[in-house]
Amino acid sequence: MDTRKTNQSTDEFSIELAESQRAAAIEALRARESYLSAIIENQPGLLWLKDREGKFLAVNTQFANSCGLDNPELLVGKTDFNVWPRDLAEGYVADDARVMQSGKPCMVEEPIFDKGDIRWFETFKAPLTDKQGKVIGTTGYSRDITERKRMQEELQKAQKLESLGVLAGGIAHDFNNLLAGIFGYIDLARGASKDAKAIGYLDTTIASINRARALTQQLLTFAKGGAPVQKITPLIPFIQETAQFALSGSNISCGFELAGSLWPCNIDKNQIGQVIDNIVINAQQAMPGGGSIEITAQNIVRGEKEHPPLPKGKYVKVSIKDSGIGIAREMMPRIFDPFYTTKTKGHGLGLATCYSIINRHGGAIDVESELGKGSTFHVYLPASMESVVASEPAVVSHTGGGTIIVMDDEEVLRNAIRKMLETMGYSVVCKNDGREVLDFFAKETKANRAVAAMILDLTVPGGCGGKETVAQIRKSNGEIPVFVASGYTDDPIMRNPAAYGFTASLCKPFTMAELSDMLNRNLKI
Repeated sequence: MDTRKTNQSTDEFSIELAESQRAAAIEALRARESYLSAIIENQPGLLWLKDREGKFLAVNTQFANSCGLDNPELLVGKTDFNVWPRDLAEGYVADDARVMQSGKPCMVEEPIFDKGDIRWFETFKAPLTDKQGKVIGTTGYSRDITERKRMQEELQKAQKLESLGVLAGGIAHDFNNLLAGIFGYIDLARGASKDAKAIGYLDTTIASINRARALTQQLLTFAKGGAPVQKITPLIPFIQETAQFALSGSNISCGFELAGSLWPCNIDKNQIGQVIDNIVINAQQAMPGGGSIEITAQNIVRGEKEHPPLPKGKYVKVSIKDSGIGIAREMMPRIFDPFYTTKTKGHGLGLATCYSIINRHGGAIDVESELGKGSTFHVYLPASMESVVASEPAVVSHTGGGTIIVMDDEEVLRNAIRKMLETMGYSVVCKNDGREVLDFFAKETKANRAVAAMILDLTVPGGCGGKETVAQIRKSNGEIPVFVASGYTDDPIMRNPAAYGFTASLCKPFTMAELSDMLNRNLKI
């Protein structure tokens, strides 16, 4: 037997086997690479690996795209400082150093400069180790949570407003009671005066009180007392008239570009007027040397998740743009916070009130701004497909007769309402709380003496309020007009008095003309 031939055959077989094994190993490695590449590339977020010096070893296409690049290979060998703004890069490097030093993974929420825009990402970072367990770099994965952050911010804003609700609402309610009494007496004095100079003084006083009334309404708007009293309203010419009035006597010009077919909206006209007024005045103050404001309005249809706070539907978008000083980036997250202001004479209620008003209308308010280039506020209001209801002319006087019961725990307000009603021709009986009203009404009913109407305060601290009182009255009498008066305009009773047994509601503070209007609508004379 030729052993040389046998050995040669064995060697050739070994070589073929080794080549086959090597080819299989290479194929397996390629398949593994392909699998890993598919996993990396199909991740919805950003994925990367770095060495100890912070140089990128590999990134996925999503990561490259966020840097404005198409090819991930262009980032290999680069560092964060070659890719991101310095302040962001320093934060990323610090996180990497902490992970490598501790040898433990971490989760952070961080801003990322994505395609030229700052967006928020949730990032998982972990140490990259060799076979011996030595840390040789870092690896990480980031997913976009910008929309979630925006939703969280919206919730936090709402919670801040809610936390101030009880305090602000209580103060505003008590102040409204006092203001209503003062308002009523001055209104009576003006009506009774024959002296032109005195009437002028009283008119000026009423104007000043109206400013206090407006400030109280701002407190009530973002507290528990500012629910809108809505009506289908066309926004043209309402937007122009409101903005032009706010700019009366200023050195600011105002241009309008409003779609002719603008949808009507279901709004509280006074509150939306307050929003436009606040934003326009802010714009004016941002241009002390003069300038221009551009106001546009258009119909838009929002799909799912297009604007996180807004449900899918039809909206009117009103944009108010100025060319003023702008808002610093670090201030942007706080501009809608209550009592936050950058003005030396500001009270910090303006934009907080705007936010609350728009939120309670089911809309949203956004701002875009850049220092030195001005600001643009965008207001989104849900559109209505219902027909606009024509407004009725205001009633300014009323004459009647009979007995009206007035119940309020504030003496000054009871007396003011009594004087107003007596001026109209009524006999008035004043009571402190609902128990006194019920006792008096029972005696009058037993004696067959008619009562023309009642005006009841909604809440009486420590006593029987209007809700409990009217419930008892309706058990025996469903016809007598019973009106509810309160400074808490957000209470369901004020918005829908008939559902609770009342004839109508009247918001404090009110003028004699407003009281006359309510009586004329509801009393048969």
